[in-house]
Amino acid sequence: MQSRQIQKRLRKGSLIIECVIASAILGSCSIALLQWRQTGNQLRRQANTQTAAVLMADNAAARLNQTTIDNAATLATRVANELAAQQGLGVAIRTREFKRSQQKRADVRGIHFQITVSQGNIPLTVKHTWKLFTPDTLPLGGEVPSGTTPSASEKQEGPTNE
Repeated sequence: MQSRQIQKRLRKGSLIIECVIASAILGSCSIALLQWRQTGNQLRRQANTQTAAVLMADNAAARLNQTTIDNAATLATRVANELAAQQGLGVAIRTREFKRSQQKRADVRGIHFQITVSQGNIPLTVKHTWKLFTPDTLPLGGEVPSGTTPSASEKQEGPTNE
C-alpha cells in the first residue's frame, strides 16, 4: 500500500518536472522565433532602402545626361536637392570637367559625375557617370550635319519568322 502511494508521488513529481522542461523549451523556441522575425524585418527594410538608393542614383544619372558643360554644376546641385527632398536620403553629386587631347582625333571634353546616396553619414551607393562632348557630336534634335548622309536601313530578303 505504501509503495503505491510512493509511486503516485513520484509520478506527480516527474509530471511537474516534465511541464517545467516543456515550458522552458517552448519559451526558448518562442524567443528564437521572435528574434528571427525581427532580423528578417530589419533585413527587408535595409534591402528596400538600398534599392531606393540605387534607383535614386540611376534617376540622377539619367537627369544629368541632359546637361551641358556650362550648366553641369547648377543642374547637379538642383537634382541632388530635389531627390533628397523627395526621398529623405542624402544625395551628393560631385562634378569634374575633363579634357582629353588626342593626336589624330578631335579633342574630347566631358564631365564626370560622382553620385553618392547616403543615409545619415553612411553611404548606401556610389554611381559614376560621364557626359562626353566632341566637336563632331550631333546637335540636339538629331539633325544630321551638312555633307553627310544618314545610313539607310537595308531591306532584308529571305524567309521571315512569324
